[in-house]
Amino acid sequence: MSTIERAMRRLNGEAAGDDATRTDADEATDDAAPAEVTAALEAPAPAPMVEDKPVATAKTTAASRPAQSRMTAPSTAHSKQILELDFVSLKKLGFASPADSQTRLSEEFQQIKRKLIANTVPGVNRSNAPSNLIMVTSSVPGEGKTYTSMNLALSLAKEIDRTILAVDIDILKSDLSKLFGAYNRTGIYDYLSDPNLDFADVMMRTNVPTLSFIPAGTIREGITERLASQAMIDATRELAARYPDRLIIFDAPPVLATTGAAALAPMVGQVVLVVEAYRTTLETLRSALNVLEGVAISGVILNKIRHRAVGTGYGYGYGYEYGYGYGYRSKQSQQQDTA
Repeated sequence: MSTIERAMRRLNGEAAGDDATRTDADEATDDAAPAEVTAALEAPAPAPMVEDKPVATAKTTAASRPAQSRMTAPSTAHSKQILELDFVSLKKLGFASPADSQTRLSEEFQQIKRKLIANTVPGVNRSNAPSNLIMVTSSVPGEGKTYTSMNLALSLAKEIDRTILAVDIDILKSDLSKLFGAYNRTGIYDYLSDPNLDFADVMMRTNVPTLSFIPAGTIREGITERLASQAMIDATRELAARYPDRLIIFDAPPVLATTGAAALAPMVGQVVLVVEAYRTTLETLRSALNVLEGVAISGVILNKIRHRAVGTGYGYGYGYEYGYGYGYRSKQSQQQDTA
């Protein structure tokens, strides 16, 4: 029995018995866990900052741009784009602070990231896509995939020999962009829409030296088509190959909410599926796995698990089931095996 299959069975077994014990606070928990996070994400975003950029003497056209790369050395304008993450506020909202190393939350993400890092060793990952590209998604909204993406990026940024790039692909909500303070800033979808943009125009440094960020952007039309385009294929290859020590975390839309995650999944070497314990049904999880048919799921994170620590009340935690392949296959695949 695969680890993913065990996770699914655990999910199915616990769902019926624990729903009755959910509190009002549990019901209010959204994609970033505490209710305060939801309020922060839904608050009006600050007006986009206007940045000074050098005036180009000649605008490059798509036809004249070298086909092999759009990544250039950071421009003077880009080097000034430093996002100041407020770790005090983030900690109050339930996120792990980079300074904390002994908390339960930090330890849980330590375990998760170790397995993802191990997958980047040559020969370990069975996917043909670059193993340093990691997509975090969920079946439906509200399961905690942005909360997981943020904590995972902050935890990975502690690594001595790694640099981290977080990319917000979920432009309809742009929750990760809001957490980074870069909502409605030029981002990945603008890059995919405008051949005159380089990565230096959309990539922002943060006050964590090893962590950079690319916002979702401002373009909200043709989302899936842009993710499935040749431009996105070229972008993922370029990001993966540019710095061999870099891990790229994509916060993708929920699998069953849009088709964006299914379009991106074949381009990345690792797919992490976040599942809300006690709430996500087994049928919902099966539907999500059917959509991701043919993609190796690197791990399943059971989010919002109740556990009792010594001397404390119930809290939220993470369970991580890890393995390649599928614990569940679609009915179509099963029928093909018996045909």
